[in-house]
Amino acid sequence: MRNLTLRQIRIFLSAAKCQSFSKAAAELNITGSAVSLQIKEMEGDIGVSLFNRENKKIVLSSAGEHFLLYANRVINTLNEARSVMENLRGTEIGILKIGLVSTTRYFLPEMLVQFKKEYPNVQIKVVVKNREALIELLREGEIDIAIMGKPPKRINVDTEAFASHPHVFIASPLHRLAGKPNLPPDTLTQIDLICREMGSGTRYIMEKYIAEQGLTLKMSMEMSGNETIKQAVVADLGVSLVSLHTIGNELANKQIVVLDIENTPIIRTWFIVLPKNRDATQATEAFRQFIVNKGEGILNSMFKTPQIAT
Repeated sequence: MRNLTLRQIRIFLSAAKCQSFSKAAAELNITGSAVSLQIKEMEGDIGVSLFNRENKKIVLSSAGEHFLLYANRVINTLNEARSVMENLRGTEIGILKIGLVSTTRYFLPEMLVQFKKEYPNVQIKVVVKNREALIELLREGEIDIAIMGKPPKRINVDTEAFASHPHVFIASPLHRLAGKPNLPPDTLTQIDLICREMGSGTRYIMEKYIAEQGLTLKMSMEMSGNETIKQAVVADLGVSLVSLHTIGNELANKQIVVLDIENTPIIRTWFIVLPKNRDATQATEAFRQFIVNKGEGILNSMFKTPQIAT
């Protein structure tokens, strides 16, 4: 359904209601041939017939009846979004309290710049903590919404994925492994490995990767925060796993290289997280929709998958 358009969905819904292409055309103020053409293109794109032609009437096929459910959901969701946006437009919609894991500080400011262009009246308060601390803030109602890489399971929340989140192993350009191709995962047991603190999402991802490779974590240093770890790697104190979204400047300045280790990058997902059963404010709902609809595009414009140094 790559080529399906909202216009086609609206034409389909009108034809299903009117049971006639000509009546649908009159309702939509377009020609009957335009309706027929759009339905034909839809059927070609989807790969099934949506209508059965019976005498001068058209009726939904079995596939058409199933598709009708999803078409209605699409239009209803758009109508709901339009209603919310109309309510928000030009109004004072209050304070937004956002909780962020530390990795997001490298891209969230750009997202907030663009969000504020659309909603200049929102007052924003930002709290940066590790994942475990954010979960507690969500539980206590101290923040309205959070962005993190691994949604919590022990509290009742609504989550939505909005972008992929690659993690890579990095080293100094002077490191003995820099530029070496196709390094096996067990290489990590032979070098000094720098880890994030317990409770960090990055620490969880590293430990999970090590376990999946059948290895035992051999940690030489534990450090809190991405900046401290990056400086340690630049100084050639060891190798560490970091989010690709934290090292744009260091890669551009050739202070850090990405190691070519098998089964990496490790692709995780960015999530937006809200407490369940708590009425979202207008500001929270506006921010949620903004991130879900535009977050991935902003990230893709800011970060590109790096080439392995050779």
